[in-house]
Amino acid sequence: MNITGIILTGGKSSRMGSDKALLEFEGKTLLKRAVDLCSSFCEEVLISSNYPEHQVEDFRRIDDEDADCGPIGGIYSCLKQSSHDWNLVLSVDAPFVQQDFIRFLKDGTPNFEAVVPIHAGKKEPLIAFYHKKALPQIEARIKAENYKLHFLLEKLNTNFMDAGEWLKKYPDLFRNLNNPEDLFF
Repeated sequence: MNITGIILTGGKSSRMGSDKALLEFEGKTLLKRAVDLCSSFCEEVLISSNYPEHQVEDFRRIDDEDADCGPIGGIYSCLKQSSHDWNLVLSVDAPFVQQDFIRFLKDGTPNFEAVVPIHAGKKEPLIAFYHKKALPQIEARIKAENYKLHFLLEKLNTNFMDAGEWLKKYPDLFRNLNNPEDLFF
C-alpha cells in the first residue's frame, strides 16, 4: 500500500506565541521532525501550509483552498493533491508519534475510509489515516461550514482503533506542544 503523508502546519500558534512548525525540539524543528517521520514510510509527503517559510527541501507545500476552516481545510486540499488513496495525517505539534504506532494504524485500513486512534473515549483525528474516498464528505462539511472533524468521522466508515495499550508504552504519544512551557517538561 502506497501512502502519502500530510503534515498539518497551518495553525495560528496563538497559545505558543510563535510559529510552532519552526520551533526547535530536540535539535530539529517540529516540521522537520514530522517530515522525517513521514518520509520513513510514505512514498510522498505533502506539507499543508499557507506559509512559504514552511517549505522543507523539495516536498510539496499545499495552500488551503478554503481559508479559515481549520484542519479539515488542510486535509481536504492535500487529499485532492495526493498521489495515493491512503493518506497519513499528522499534526506538526505532535512530536511523540512513533513509527510502530503508525504501522498499527495502517494495519486497520482495509475496508474503511478513515482510521482514527481513540483512548479513554477521546478521538485523535490529527494522527490518523484518511482515504481519498472521504473527499465528498469532507467537501460537504466545508460547504456546510461544519468544520469539526468529529462530525466528519461520524459520516465516514471510520475504524476507531483503541490506543490504550500504546499509551502504556508511549505515555506522551498524543501529547501536543501548544504552549511555551510544553517544550520543557
